[in-house]
Amino acid sequence: MMNRVYTAVAFFCIYVSVTAQPYTVDTLITGMPRNVSFSFMGDDRIILTIKDSTVRVYSSSGTYLRTFWNFGDSTYPYSESGVLGVTVDPNFSNNHFVYVYYSHLNPASLRVVRFTESGNSGTNPVVIFNHIQSQSGIHYGGNLHFGVDDKLYISVGTGTANSDAQYMSTPRGKLLRINRDGSIPSDNPFFDDGNPLTGRDDRIWVLGLRNSFDFCFSPINDSLYATENGNSIDELNFITRGKNYGWPLCEGYCTPFVDSLKQPMFAANGYAPTGIMIYNGSAFPSLSGKVLFGSFNFQAVYAATLSSSLDSVVSVTPWAITGRVTSMVQHTDGYIYVMKYGFSDDGAIFRIKPPVNGISNENIVKSFNLMQNYPNPFNPLTSIKFELPGTGLVTLKIYNTLGMEIYTLVKETKQQGSYEVTWDASNFPSGVYFYELSVGGFTDRKKMVLIK
Repeated sequence: MMNRVYTAVAFFCIYVSVTAQPYTVDTLITGMPRNVSFSFMGDDRIILTIKDSTVRVYSSSGTYLRTFWNFGDSTYPYSESGVLGVTVDPNFSNNHFVYVYYSHLNPASLRVVRFTESGNSGTNPVVIFNHIQSQSGIHYGGNLHFGVDDKLYISVGTGTANSDAQYMSTPRGKLLRINRDGSIPSDNPFFDDGNPLTGRDDRIWVLGLRNSFDFCFSPINDSLYATENGNSIDELNFITRGKNYGWPLCEGYCTPFVDSLKQPMFAANGYAPTGIMIYNGSAFPSLSGKVLFGSFNFQAVYAATLSSSLDSVVSVTPWAITGRVTSMVQHTDGYIYVMKYGFSDDGAIFRIKPPVNGISNENIVKSFNLMQNYPNPFNPLTSIKFELPGTGLVTLKIYNTLGMEIYTLVKETKQQGSYEVTWDASNFPSGVYFYELSVGGFTDRKKMVLIK
């Protein structure tokens, strides 16, 4: 997921708008390279993973406390592999258990290790999940969380073996469910003899996933939701016990429909969805019950409104601009904590909270602004953002190099705020194009390049 190239082919045009958002952002932790996930340890300490090497502990104010464990000499840290998921035991205050998912170097394997925390350090490592496989560097999945049933769930990607997602003898391309000591619950849907190496892999909860980067349990109704990084179509999935989510038989919505395969709640290309959560706090009432998920490519947090049945998505809109999201957590204070991935040492954890009096000065638009499209060059989907300091009739049009108008993206009255429109250029040839924003007496034009 981290190195995914944004070249997927779109099959529809997306339009989203964002008004000025009432939130403020505090930066808690900075200076992290290649950071992936984090969790809170009961008393507000933050434990996080650095994919190349370590698990670290910070205070809630962002002070580095200690390296919890150094995997530097034992992990395979290339591309999407390395030290990935981390979670703490629901009974952490008593047992001090911390669980880490990582790719082991020798022998080549995927592992979950349970540590006992003592003084911010990991002690007594116990391997509770170990799957021997050659290392590919891609599609590791790699997150883990406890359900309300007190069982540990683990997402495992397919690696390069896409067909493994349909094979019941391997954990790859699956969501797994085990006990905290690594044993297998007998009520798992594919349990046969309790030995994952004979017959079916008894740990499998659902199958048919390509690279489910993260998942969450709803604090409202205990439902399970997951993000899926597709080949050309990304998904949000409502995870149901024993279901088959289709990969590689189909991607996105199956056409034609296949009754035995579970359809996604939401499918679209380009997002590279990562961290996911269901908001139920009081700090942001408008988000209550919504699915929040991070987009690595679009560098934002999106809010998905669910249907009354809670198993399908009605709409998806951008909510906060945060950088390349990898992980999100709602803490007990009701605020939203977001991890931004760092390619070098620019990784960070932000705290998003309501502003004083519900007004955020940094999010109130004060002037016209037409931003450079992203990505650029692109194929065939690109996003154009613009800002309006007041209400006006907005037109946003596309022109070719001859100055001919070839497409109108926006022609309507808009209020003050920030907006984003996505152009699907699937039906247009490669070349140089111009996009022009006009509002009242303001006009601005920028160049973009389509390469197919």
